[in-house]
Parts: sequence; structure tokens; C-alpha cells
Amino acid sequence: DEVKLTLAKMILAFVFSVLIYLLLFAITFLVEAVLHLEALSVGLVLENLKIYFLDGVGVFFAISPIIALVARMKKGYWLALVFAEIYSFAGLFASMSQQLKTVYPMTTVFNISGYYNANMFQVLIGVVILMVCVILSLLILKGLNRKTK
Repeated sequence: DEVKLTLAKMILAFVFSVLIYLLLFAITFLVEAVLHLEALSVGLVLENLKIYFLDGVGVFFAISPIIALVARMKKGYWLALVFAEIYSFAGLFASMSQQLKTVYPMTTVFNISGYYNANMFQVLIGVVILMVCVILSLLILKGLNRKTK
């Protein structure tokens, strides 16, 4: 069943997204422990673990529409790659503007996780933006079974 296969791909992408960010945290922690062990505190380590974990979850939500498009397009991998590159490249410019930083999905992840300094309003807008990404993904995936019949 195509829907079950796509759901499995989405779950796997979520798990890998979180695991990659936790691996990045582990590497960063080990380097800091070797270079500056005396500067590390439990609070600092836990705060950064939270940031990396939320980044992993948030990045998955932000890119879920791209994953859904790939599942929907069938063999549109190159187009999805181009779209993903443009999406991530645009994030560089979005992060330079305070207004765009608040609404662009990839940068809202950093507002939510605490990587960027953000007020509660910016965090709430970020949560809404990521939920819109999830809803958009679900709407894209909704027609999968109908296309195969």
C-alpha cells in the first residue's frame, strides 16, 4: 500500500532528522569537553541538548512538504532536490530580516528551539508556521491512494 510506504518514509525521515541533530550535539559536546571541560556546566549541556533536539524535530516539520511532494510526484527526485536547495538557500536571506526570520519555516525552527533570541510571540508564530507545514504535507499526501486507482 502506497500510503503505508509513504508513512514509513515520513517516520524514518523524522527519526533520521532527530538522530542527525543528536549526533551533531554529541560531536560538539565531545569537542567542547576536550577543549574547554572546565567551562561546561550541566545546565549549559542540557540547554544545548534541548536546542539540538528541537532543531531536529523542527527541521523535519519544515521540510515535510518537500518530502510529501517527492512522494506525490513519482520519480521527481531531481526537481525535489532543486526545490530543497532553493528552499534552504532562501533561508540564508530570510535569516537576515527580522520579519522573515519570524515566518520562514527553516528559521522559525531556530526561534522555537532557542538558538535565536526570540520573544514568545515569535515562538508562537513559529509553531503556527510549522503546523501549517505539517497540514500542507498532509494535504499533499491525502490524494496518494486516489492517484493509484
